[in-house]
Amino acid sequence: MCTVDHEAAAVTATAALTAAYPHLRQEAFPHPALEGCEDVEWSSVPGCPVDVPVVLRGLLDPDAAEMAERALDWLVMSGPMSISATMPAVVPYLLRLTADPSVPRRNELFGLVLVAAALSAPTDPENAWDLAVSGPENDHPERALCRAAFVADAAWVRRLLADDELLAGLQLGEDERTSLAQAAGL
Repeated sequence: MCTVDHEAAAVTATAALTAAYPHLRQEAFPHPALEGCEDVEWSSVPGCPVDVPVVLRGLLDPDAAEMAERALDWLVMSGPMSISATMPAVVPYLLRLTADPSVPRRNELFGLVLVAAALSAPTDPENAWDLAVSGPENDHPERALCRAAFVADAAWVRRLLADDELLAGLQLGEDERTSLAQAAGL
């Protein structure tokens, strides 16, 4: 079976991002969506081996946004069907960035928001399929933390779900809308 070291991939992707766009490491962006990201103790988040503010700043740079999005994907996902321990700490910034129409690759970021909502859903302990795919809830505390992050920022989720400009270009299904609303406790 082939396995991927997501932490190593995140480090590699972030190194490539900062090599291509060194200004991201040197300057703090005064964008309101990133308010507070420099103050987070990212090194205390399990499995968070990279400078998250650099990646988040890259999402605001039209030239670096695509590469930053790839680095973020490696950072917040621990596998194809699971979020990493970093995702809950990133959710507030991801919601705020996605709510800003001027942010490059906004639709792609919204896709990541939807993935986070879906993959943070609680596992039904009575459902064998659910347990086989997602594992027991107790083995994945990041899911409950992610739901808590969505609940704490439910106003941003409401704003996204009411954003006609954002939703117009997407094929958002009722399941995705429901998943996001449930993650935020709406």
